[in-house]
Amino acid sequence: MSTLYREIRQTKPFRFLEEETYIAIRLTAQVMDQPWARYLRKTEGISPSQYNLLRILRGAGIEGRTMSEIAERMINRDPDVTRLADRTVKLGLARRIRDAEDRRVVKLFITQKGLEMLTRLDPVVEKFLKQALGRMGPKRLKLLRDLLGEARAGFGE
Repeated sequence: MSTLYREIRQTKPFRFLEEETYIAIRLTAQVMDQPWARYLRKTEGISPSQYNLLRILRGAGIEGRTMSEIAERMINRDPDVTRLADRTVKLGLARRIRDAEDRRVVKLFITQKGLEMLTRLDPVVEKFLKQALGRMGPKRLKLLRDLLGEARAGFGE
């Protein structure tokens, strides 16, 4: 029996390998997400979704992003990106600006405070990910990345 059976206290075999693999992926994501979420809440007072939003905005640079562009790029699909943005703006980590040419368009930009937070978090993220995945080595990590990409492609990514 695999370690998965012990971790979830499964006594009966899975019905098929794809089911077992899916459960292993979900469990792995949850095991990795929980300590990261706790760390973000405790040290920075933000959620993983807010961290993801800030990363998107940092990548956008001076161009910023509209709510729909942000929604497309989010890892965890937050059904209400506007509320997520509201909370992030309220913390002073991002700011909204109406487009000068089309007043209906509102873009979100990262603030200096948001950039400083990400700069503080960058080495923590690197350490966390190397601790979680580094022992696999580059060759196996690339294989895992590619295999997970194939799995996502089954959903018409």
